[in-house]
Amino acid sequence: MKTLINLAAGLALTLAASAGAQAAETPAADGLVGRVWVETDPASKLPGMMLVFLHGGTLLMDSCWETYALRRWTRTAPDAISWDEDGATITAKVQKLSATQLILRVKAGKDVVEHRYAVAQVPYVCPDMKR
Repeated sequence: MKTLINLAAGLALTLAASAGAQAAETPAADGLVGRVWVETDPASKLPGMMLVFLHGGTLLMDSCWETYALRRWTRTAPDAISWDEDGATITAKVQKLSATQLILRVKAGKDVVEHRYAVAQVPYVCPDMKR
């Protein structure tokens, strides 16, 4: 019985050490990551583009009328990000980031365009889109 208790105690210590090491390797929380952001445009009746920034540098871009795309993204500064879009590097300044709202100022060629996003409401299903 003592052997079983010692084995269990050793296993608990090993698991605790492993969890501590994993916590040390986990990047600091980034409010941009792990949320589904949906573009909001009061003038448009169509649902907006969806962005999902994932840990590890993957960006999922999707909409109700286009095929999804997986892109590489990175933080270039505390208030800036970039991603690769078909060989072009797109840069954006994070103007506002809260638990429910994201505003990006995206450099598109010589122009800078502001895009506003809100956290997606769950559940959500894209409406039928006429093609």
